[in-house]
Formats: sequence, C-alpha cells, structure tokens
Amino acid sequence: MARRSMRLVEYGKPFQLTNEEVPTAPKGGAVVKTDYAGVCHSDLHGADGDFGPFIPLQVILGHEIAGTVHDVDPSADFKVGDRVMVYWTGGCGECKRCEVGQPPACLKNVKHWAGITEDGGFSDYVIVPDVRLLVKVPDTVAMDTACLLPCSALTAYNTVCTIVPTVQDFAKYSDDCAVLLVGAGGLGLWGVQFAKVLLPVGVRVICADISEEKLAAAKEVGCDEVLLWGKDVDDDTAVAAAKEVCGDLGAVAAIDFVNAPSTFERLQKMIAEGGIHALVGFFGVDAPAAVPLMPFVVNRHTITGVIIGSLPQLRELTALVAQGKVKPPPISHHPLEDVYDVMQGLKAGKVKGRAVVKF
Repeated sequence: MARRSMRLVEYGKPFQLTNEEVPTAPKGGAVVKTDYAGVCHSDLHGADGDFGPFIPLQVILGHEIAGTVHDVDPSADFKVGDRVMVYWTGGCGECKRCEVGQPPACLKNVKHWAGITEDGGFSDYVIVPDVRLLVKVPDTVAMDTACLLPCSALTAYNTVCTIVPTVQDFAKYSDDCAVLLVGAGGLGLWGVQFAKVLLPVGVRVICADISEEKLAAAKEVGCDEVLLWGKDVDDDTAVAAAKEVCGDLGAVAAIDFVNAPSTFERLQKMIAEGGIHALVGFFGVDAPAAVPLMPFVVNRHTITGVIIGSLPQLRELTALVAQGKVKPPPISHHPLEDVYDVMQGLKAGKVKGRAVVKF
C-alpha cells in the first residue's frame, strides 16, 4: 500500500506527485487517513515562497485536515476508524501554554505545524506527532466541513472573540454599534456568523468586499449591510460610505481578513475613537502600511494581530457547528491532482467560499 502526496519541489511551480510508503504512528502520536484537506490562502503563500524558508522545499502543504485514524499509539484515547480533525499547530507539548491548549504561543517557540514546517494534508496519510492535537468530529458535522474548522473557522472565531470586550464596552453606552469586516471569502463568511452569535444583540455586522457575488453570500449568512469596494472606489468615497452605514461612531471594531496596505490604511480612517482594528489576512505579505502617529494616539485605537486560535476555542466552535448555529461556507470538492490549479483559482479570486481536496 502506498500514499500519494503532492510535494513542494520549487516555489511558484506545480507540485510533484509522489508515491511513498504509508507511515506508522510515532510514540504518542497517530497517522490519519485523509478524507478532506482544505485549500487555504496560506498554502498559496507557502507555495509561492512568500514565507521563505519557514516553509521548506519538499514539504507537503495542506494544513486543514480531517479524516479517520489509521494508526495510533496504543496508550491514546483514540482508536482506528475514529473520525477526527487535526489541530495543525503543535508546539513543544510540555510548556504551560501547550498544556492548556495554546501551542501556537508555545513558550519554547517549537512549531510542529502540519502542512507548514512538516508534511501536511495534500497526501493520503498524515503523521500527527501528538494525539492531543486530534479532535473528534461530532456525528452531525460533515467531514468536508470538519477539515475547515481548525484553520479558517478557528481563525475567524478567535478574531471575533478578540474584539468582543471592546464591542461589549461600546454597547453598554450606545444603542447603535457597528462592526466592519473586510473580505467576504471563506473566513469572512465564518466571521459574520460568529459575530452574530458572540457579539451583543443589536450590534450590526457590515461587510466590505470588491465582489458583489461574495457580498451577496455574506448577506445570506446574516450580514446586515454591505459595502462594495470596487477598484474605482477611492478612499474618500469609501470612508464616507462606511461612516454613513456604520453610524455616527464609525466602526467600533474592524476585522481585516485581507490585510493589505490599502485596506489597513482605509480602515484606520473608519474606526471609532477607542475602537479596535484586528489584522488577520496575509494578502499584503510583508508590505508596509503607514499609521499617522498622533491621530492613532488621540483616537485611542488598538491594533492587534490574530492568528489561528486555541484548542479549547476549536472545541467551542465545533459545538456551535454541531448544533447548527453556524453553517459552513459554500464548499467545492477537487481531486488531489488538481490542487495546484485550485490554488491558482484562489489567487485569481475565483473560489467562492472554500475549496477542499476530496480523497
């Protein structure tokens, strides 16, 4: 028996399909037979070399992984055949942060990141070094949805959780509060729904995007208002329209799922005094953005970066999905051999919702 894997052999070039032996579970770990692997914008940046040597050549990309346990350490609380998703950002497993389910913040800065620093889900079988990184998939959650939960859903969930205290504080004193989300792709559609569940009742959720089709999808999942930021919309026009929709305060919180210099600088002009600006997307890679220092201080803005989330948060959001309180974005299925082409479609903005590899 062999496993098929799509390996990154050269940045910016198609992957190489390889046939290899099926691995066995390491001590304390497991091997998962992949059912679905999500195609994420981070995979695109990794394949193009935007992260440099952090994502090494010869690695198998794909960090959104769900499947069944194929082999597992006998001491684990999992058995062969269990339906699982992979929490892909492992740490040292020993420090206090790892012990409480926060390995992305590992105090030893160890990164066992599937599909990033180590082989991931664009393969029939995936090695998971620590069974504590596995989460069982509830019966009411489809496996193509499950693969999305530890990355895109978790990132959106954590980001909304991050802005909750600021929004709650505003909502205590104002009956007209609005939150602005930029980017109505896969993360944005999760974000709209989590905002509706987690933010105080009455807080309006507004989405901005360059695509009318994506904004329509955002409305379908509960977005209150939308802003079309076409390429012909200048900053002054966009800011005026946003302030009209958001109300007198402006946006009390903004989440930038795109995070390019243009969206960053535009949002800084729309946020309420004392508001929070959460940066999530990688679209701008390492491009600089300008912050006018005195207005930043005078307006008491907070800027925070958000990446992924914790294991406890993954379990919380999985429960919301299992209960039907949050729905997955539109999902399209693709064969493993087409994954590089799918990524090019993602780069061109042609993917609605999320694309996944089906094994």
